[in-house]
Amino acid sequence: MTREQYNWWGGAAAIVFALISVLAAINPHSKLGSVADHETWGKIIVFVWAVFPPAFFWADWVYFCADNEREVAKHTHDLARNIWLGLLAILAFSFFKVKF
Repeated sequence: MTREQYNWWGGAAAIVFALISVLAAINPHSKLGSVADHETWGKIIVFVWAVFPPAFFWADWVYFCADNEREVAKHTHDLARNIWLGLLAILAFSFFKVKF
């Protein structure tokens, strides 16, 4: 697999999962079948978003970036990181907002 394919498929999967995650977060009745209620579902989603993107960026850096692609990779990872952290914050707040 090439770096372009890796990033394309990873990006497409991230967009689909982001849409599912946001829809689950804004629906207080969302649940994962009979296994997980809304709060447990939220913990699963936030955990996945907290762990998988850094692992994805690490694998891209270690396995797919040639030395001549490192500057471009740094830039795209910085941009993706900012979007990822914003999404993670929105999901964490949406699932676990503090009630006053």
